[in-house]
Amino acid sequence: MTTKKIVKCAIHPAIGIARVGNSPDQYFIGPEVPGVTPSPSTGFKDEQGRIKRQGAKFRIYGLDSDGNVVRELSMNDTDVDSISWTVHLANKKAAWYNFDLALDIPVASDIKSNRRNSKYSDNERSKLIIDPGQRTLSAPNKTARFDTGTFLDTPVDLGEIFTDSSGNLVVLGGFGHSSSPDGSQVYTFANNDGWHDDTSDGPICAKVTINGESIEVDPAWVIVAPPDFAPGIAGIVTMYDIALEVSQTMNPVPIQVSFTKHILPIFQRFSLSQWVNEGFYQEFGYNAPWDFLNKDLLRHLADPSPEMRPLRNEIFEKFRQPSYEKMERDAWPPMYGDGMDIPAYNPRNWLSMTSLQYTWLEKWAQGDFTADYNEAATSVQKLEDLPVSDRPDALNEAALAAALGGAFHPGCEATWPMRILSLYSAPFRIKLGSPCRNEDWGPVLTPEIALGEDGPLSGGSLAGDITRWMAVPWQTDTASCRSGYEPKINKYLPTFWPARVPNHVLSEENYNRVMDVNLTMPERQDAFDIRTDWLEAFPSSKENLNRFVEDWYKVGVIVRQDGPPDTTRFPSAIHVEMGNEMKKQ
Repeated sequence: MTTKKIVKCAIHPAIGIARVGNSPDQYFIGPEVPGVTPSPSTGFKDEQGRIKRQGAKFRIYGLDSDGNVVRELSMNDTDVDSISWTVHLANKKAAWYNFDLALDIPVASDIKSNRRNSKYSDNERSKLIIDPGQRTLSAPNKTARFDTGTFLDTPVDLGEIFTDSSGNLVVLGGFGHSSSPDGSQVYTFANNDGWHDDTSDGPICAKVTINGESIEVDPAWVIVAPPDFAPGIAGIVTMYDIALEVSQTMNPVPIQVSFTKHILPIFQRFSLSQWVNEGFYQEFGYNAPWDFLNKDLLRHLADPSPEMRPLRNEIFEKFRQPSYEKMERDAWPPMYGDGMDIPAYNPRNWLSMTSLQYTWLEKWAQGDFTADYNEAATSVQKLEDLPVSDRPDALNEAALAAALGGAFHPGCEATWPMRILSLYSAPFRIKLGSPCRNEDWGPVLTPEIALGEDGPLSGGSLAGDITRWMAVPWQTDTASCRSGYEPKINKYLPTFWPARVPNHVLSEENYNRVMDVNLTMPERQDAFDIRTDWLEAFPSSKENLNRFVEDWYKVGVIVRQDGPPDTTRFPSAIHVEMGNEMKKQ
């Protein structure tokens, strides 16, 4: 068979997620296969208890004239004359506008967001931007650092890039260092003047020459986000769900609902959240009323027969409508939304599934889905085990499925602009802007300006433009957005982002008791039922907000462990808080 000619290339994942960590030299590569969680051989912390950085790995795929994948390119390929990567990282948070509310929702219509650090004049505001410029690598096993940027003349290291032995690119972000050059304290969840962090984002570009011919390459984007404190637990709504909905607007493709691909993951996310929130444990956890990991229940849910229609309808009717036309306090998912306020005054106080997910669930309830559930099926664990034609989409999905798709208040990795059509040049690809574009939208940002034809989301993005909408520093948002803000109604729910920022966890001590065969079964069960406050060492206060900025890496990481082999009273997989350094002090 003749190999088709490569006429175009594309970088994947189209949007990659790196994460900060304070381990100086240890890291791991983020998810590359949907549903497969990275498992660093020595854990997510190093020997000194410091969090490892998550690297985002980028690859180049050659495409034929029909857009089909020909192969993954390597700098070592005999027909590849050259591959040159260029990356630009920046942090613009301090020079941007306050986060007050997602500006694309109706309740934000009267919002007027002032500039952060407004005391600095237009001529001085460039000092608030951490921009070390571009870095280029053109050979395997090379490295370049982003350590020349400054914040108010103070050096800030945003990380580095390197190529592996095949010439693939890896981006490692900052070290979780946030500070104020003038010694100011943080005081609020999102907008702390005088402060910076070392998250960032920016474009990934490449030049490719094959057999003397220059080949066009679709660029990608990298977002350097805060750590994932609960790897392997996906958000109820993921960033992939958000981007997929936008992609369907750009390029509508009929979707036949598959139970395994579209429905099962939603239910699994509900039940996996039992390890990061006690309310989810009580409602969706092991042997709870809606334990969606229970095989008997799953067999019923996967059955499209009319006999199972009442059960499907019962579950579907529990979901909040994404049209947000009425107050649905007790609907699913039991999570805060973009318009969260206490007391609740608008339907967007709570999160809904995306419109696309809701449509899938509706079709499922009607029995209009492919019954493809096989509880004995095994899944691919390595990217290399997938057909090369499937790898680009797998990389796109794996990266974004491990990022949160709400609530955007503002969020963890990125926020509400990710659902705006004009942000993208193609499905899952952020549009690259011109360096000459207008960057001044005045002293106040309104929804009309933000979403307007000449607004910041209309002309493409530059380095730092995605993360600038996020909290500064990130630690204050992580430590602030918790759960159960009306304890007289429910102590545990709703919740914000337990899949990244846990609320209630099974401690390592109690896990060890669950595994101890010398204890009685009631003693082991009691230990299993205990959930401790993940941030118990940081009760809500301004003082503890400042402590968390320094000690963020000392909290535990929730990691999958095996359940006890001697009994079925407990799950076969248990997610446990490991490495909580605060308990050692």
